[in-house]
This record gives sequence, C-alpha cells and structure tokens, in this order.
Amino acid sequence: MLKTPSGIVDNDQLEGFCIDLLKEIATIVGFEYKLTLVPDGKYGAYDYETGEWNGMVKQLIEKKADLAVGSMTINYARESVIDFTKPFMNLGISILFKVSTY
Repeated sequence: MLKTPSGIVDNDQLEGFCIDLLKEIATIVGFEYKLTLVPDGKYGAYDYETGEWNGMVKQLIEKKADLAVGSMTINYARESVIDFTKPFMNLGISILFKVSTY
C-alpha cells in the first residue's frame, strides 16, 4: 500500500477500490494477505545516481512484499523489473507529437 490519509475509516481499516478488488481476488483465488504501508510513501522510481528503486517497486524487488496494491502507472522502466496484471483502469490519456521529417 502506498499511504493511508484518505483511505482510513474510523476503525483504522483501509478501504477503497483497490482494497475491495484485493479482497475479492483473495476470496476467489483463496489466499490470505497482510497489508503494510510502503515506508517511503512512493510508488517506485529509479534513481540513476544510486542505481536503486524506491517505493513499492523497491519492496517487490527486494522481496519484502509479494504484491503491491494501488493505482500505479504501468511504464517501461517499471515493467523491466516487476510484473503487472492487466490494468483494471484506463484513463484514456494520450500524447500526440509531430515526428521530425529530417
């Protein structure tokens, strides 16, 4: 898990779409899990100076977590070091740019 601020309810339990999805998958597939928050509160970016990843990606690489739950963007850099499921949400955001002709 990334962080808690808006996802905590009065009884200190996490809630939201990702949590609901995880609960449903665990029920269908039949596994148990324990949620922990990532220490640095980041999704995961590569630091070229240190040569290390941070965030949830680092937790997965170092095998401190078996899976990550959150609205993490799938990109080439992350895909080169961790595996992703099929996306459960697509915002339809695209970028269009002109290709140079020379």
